[in-house]
Amino acid sequence: MNRRRRSLILLAASVLPAALAAQTAPLAAAVSIAPAATPAAPAIPHTTFHDPTYKVSFDYPANWTLSRKDGEISTFHLDARSAPRTTRLRAVAAIPENPFPSSTFSGAYVYLSVTPHSSTESCAQQAVPAAKPAVSQIAGVAFTHGHDEQKHICTTDRDDIYTTYRRGACYRFDLAINNFCGGEVSGVKDITQKELDAVRARMESILGTVRFDPK
Repeated sequence: MNRRRRSLILLAASVLPAALAAQTAPLAAAVSIAPAATPAAPAIPHTTFHDPTYKVSFDYPANWTLSRKDGEISTFHLDARSAPRTTRLRAVAAIPENPFPSSTFSGAYVYLSVTPHSSTESCAQQAVPAAKPAVSQIAGVAFTHGHDEQKHICTTDRDDIYTTYRRGACYRFDLAINNFCGGEVSGVKDITQKELDAVRARMESILGTVRFDPK
């Protein structure tokens, strides 16, 4: 065997094992695929209400209806029964559509009202008409929280009341949900607790944006 042929045999013997090892190596070790990014949910546009007189603001969904006048889209003292007559309605935001059209749901309203020349005690008492109040911290604001529920012949009204005392006045937020008769009367089903909680969550998200001007 000549020298050149012997060198070629030795070279093949050294290269062949490495080639076979590369062919039998797991594909996952050689290829790395990054997971696809999950697109972020689109932000819901909001509008800000600001009361320059009482220096308070909150955000509400841009498609909700807002009014500063009582009786325009709802009647304040029918929903907020425990509010004193001296309480001044500042704004009300109403859900624009029925999220559960096959249910007995008829409306949801977030009211902002202010009772001037109030006290800490009387402010807290506004939230206590039917249940023992609790103190809730929402967005850094301490609210006294209670609720009122009233039933008529064919309607049920639930009002969650949040009050906080600031600058000598009682600031009050009413989260009112109204329902009408169901069953054989209207052909729709009574709204479920899960559906009520979904509506209430929308309203509480508005309450979570409440903020007061620094001065």
